Amino acid sequence: MVKAELIENPEESKETGLINVDNVPNVDIAIEQWDAYQKLCKGLLNESDYQEIIVKEKDEDGNYVKVKRHFKKKSAWQKLSRAFNVDTHIVDRDIERTKMGRVKEAYYCVRATLPNGRSVESDALCSRSEKGKDKVSDHTIMSTAKTRATNRAIAELIGAGETSAEEMSAEKMINQSKFLKEDNSS
Repeated sequence: MVKAELIENPEESKETGLINVDNVPNVDIAIEQWDAYQKLCKGLLNESDYQEIIVKEKDEDGNYVKVKRHFKKKSAWQKLSRAFNVDTHIVDRDIERTKMGRVKEAYYCVRATLPNGRSVESDALCSRSEKGKDKVSDHTIMSTAKTRATNRAIAELIGAGETSAEEMSAEKMINQSKFLKEDNSS
């Protein structure tokens, strides 16, 4: 357990000038809030809100090994968004098309806002050149970019800082439905 003490009269650092009493968090409250978030996730989310993905990670010797990890899917971020009363709004989007009119790449910027006015803008791309995206529908490219931006904005706003399943570059997706196969026109 990390111990911290609140400094009653912090002095301004001569090197940075950054210490301000208003910026010093109450550690006990911060820990309680994080515990409440963890409890909310356990009570609100279920198995279907997670995607199990095999990813490469470094072990303690610095070697890459394949590891199963669980990442929150769109359904999880939507449930958390509702629990925190987060409002999302598309700020910007750009769709790049091929000469044949197919969607090549999609970009979205989404703003997530809490009722108290605090907001975060996050952006994301989805490209047909990504692994597994070469034969998906145009809609899948666009909706994946939007989902990534929305999930990221919600995660940043509520302080979870987690990567969503839709953003992961996976070695193997487990129990993932097959994408709609389409003609790949360039």
